[in-house]
Amino acid sequence: MENNALLWGILGAVLGSFCASFVSRICEKKPLFAMRSFCFSCERKLEILELVPIFSYLFLRARCKTCKIQIPLSAFLSEIFGIFLIYLASFCAKSFKEFLALTLFLFVCFSLSLIDLRLKAVPNFLLWIGFFTACLLKILESHLNAFDMSIFHFFMDAFMFAGFIFLLKSFILFLKNFKKQELEENLGDADIILLAAFAGAFGFMGAFYILFIAAFLSLPFFYFAFKKGEKELAFLPFISLAMCVYLVVGRVF
Repeated sequence: MENNALLWGILGAVLGSFCASFVSRICEKKPLFAMRSFCFSCERKLEILELVPIFSYLFLRARCKTCKIQIPLSAFLSEIFGIFLIYLASFCAKSFKEFLALTLFLFVCFSLSLIDLRLKAVPNFLLWIGFFTACLLKILESHLNAFDMSIFHFFMDAFMFAGFIFLLKSFILFLKNFKKQELEENLGDADIILLAAFAGAFGFMGAFYILFIAAFLSLPFFYFAFKKGEKELAFLPFISLAMCVYLVVGRVF
């Protein structure tokens, strides 16, 4: 796969652009597959040259060709990050089938992270697609041996970690509100489901490492959010980023 670096880079940019458009349609409550890409301001359908990842953003100078409204920088960054994700999948996968499953899983997590950043909530259908994609990834790691226990181990690790996190969440909530009447959530259900998927794919300790890395990465952002008076912060982006760190470290060492 290393010989097709340019091809994977183009594919990554396309998938990153697709994720950005897909997320925008969900957040703006637009039809997901009913029409081709369009400007969310003037709703004009984009021409073919305007669909070319990265270059179209630069040539258009980050503005719509018709209404001149500024194109969000996040659209451009999504394409760049898509290239990183496809190279990460190529770097970590041991077979082409595993590469496809890992690519799908990474981009589902990326989409969930973008939605969580904007809405502080994620759609259930996409969350469970990520969960079962992680299950598929676990199966492919065992080279499709139908007689091994890979599926059983996936769900056992996923359920055990989900139960562990739920108990930890409940205990911290109990301590936090021991002398209070109010109830505040510490960790959302979406975070628990995604972490359970990580536990199934990477093992119980792997998910624990990912949670630890995510918590560490989020500390500065929690501090600034607290200073601004915000009571919640999207945590899925940190979990997804922590998974990328875990994959790189695990592949290198």
